[in-house]
Amino acid sequence: MLPRTLLRTSYRLSSRTFCQNVQKHNSSAASTDHDRIPTTDYYSKELYVNQKYKEQERGKEVSQDEVKNPDAVLSELFEKAVREVESSVGGRRGRGRHAVRANDDIDWNWGMPVIQKSEEVLPPDRPTYEELDSIRAAKPTRSLASIINDSKNLQKLVDLGIDLNTWESKQELGLAVKLDFDRDVVPTLKFLSDIGIPDDLQGDVLTRNPAILEQTIEDMETRVAYLVSKKFSKDDIALIAFDSGWLTFSVKGVDSRLGFMQKTFGLTGNEVRALTVKCPQLILTNKLVPRIQQTLFTFNEEMGFSAEELKSIVLKEPQMIMKRRITDYLVNFDLLHNQIGIPHELIAQFPLSLKQSTYIVSGRHEYLKKVGRAQYSPLLPMYVSPAMLTEGTDHEFCENVAKCDLELFHRFLRTL
Repeated sequence: MLPRTLLRTSYRLSSRTFCQNVQKHNSSAASTDHDRIPTTDYYSKELYVNQKYKEQERGKEVSQDEVKNPDAVLSELFEKAVREVESSVGGRRGRGRHAVRANDDIDWNWGMPVIQKSEEVLPPDRPTYEELDSIRAAKPTRSLASIINDSKNLQKLVDLGIDLNTWESKQELGLAVKLDFDRDVVPTLKFLSDIGIPDDLQGDVLTRNPAILEQTIEDMETRVAYLVSKKFSKDDIALIAFDSGWLTFSVKGVDSRLGFMQKTFGLTGNEVRALTVKCPQLILTNKLVPRIQQTLFTFNEEMGFSAEELKSIVLKEPQMIMKRRITDYLVNFDLLHNQIGIPHELIAQFPLSLKQSTYIVSGRHEYLKKVGRAQYSPLLPMYVSPAMLTEGTDHEFCENVAKCDLELFHRFLRTL
């Protein structure tokens, strides 16, 4: 058995949509209308109110003074329904053990007919145009092209060479919309020109690093002044700024990272500058310290390279230590060093040999063995360097190393 208040709450929830669409009656007009509403039949009263709603939908508007408070309407209708249901079933149930108790509790089997009938009588939920318009998904989505056509600032950014699709993929399109070209963009373009970035490449710089437009000119001048103090040339600074986010990185952060790289690999000042210019992204890479620690363990402990050999690899191909899964080099190292017999010092001179597919390298080595050209010592004739073995296309390998026809080489590979 549930309290009558719960039934009233359920009934009101089912009727709420209807009442929100009914305007308020004043007391005098409501009394007049009430005399015309059949009072002996609760559901006839519901049908009458519903008819009023339908007349309003057809354009027969009811004035603001004709409808009384919706909550009052609900209470009156509910009390009438309860009295009628009790009078019809109360006596019969009062004689049994399922009778309505004196504490005014009812069960759902007794109360549900009221709710079900109200759902039949009350009109369905019909949202207004204003409610539909307030739903975000109901509004048409505008494409990036249409937004650009409506914004002179965005058109200027496109004319500058900025790829706004890239900004959108980086979730930076909001920045583009709020920019004022003359106030925010023009001073930055002048600054980029001053540090040596050509005008036709400035759009590429801003495409890769839109956060530059949120930096103050004073902050970027401070970062450039730091590079000047470390004896980077103007050309070096232009290359660094063009290819990375250095202009948005703090001076303190850059200085600590350069110091870490210098100490870890035993680099001189000139070697630090050369490494920075060759691969500025390496200095600013995320989680630099744990990544370098993983590199040291893989190359020193697992492959057996010395500190000098690892330093040579870093200076020749710094992008290699930016690889997320640096342990992938272990398979290639096993083939080149343990199976083919190429020593550490030669691999360190040609570090890109660790990046080639083992399937390609293995097939080429087997063919050189078959034709008697698998000679990997620089002290002997017909020397084949790790680069000659691993790099280039099959056509270049056949012409410059194996000295054979390409079709013949491919037929051999099919026998493996």
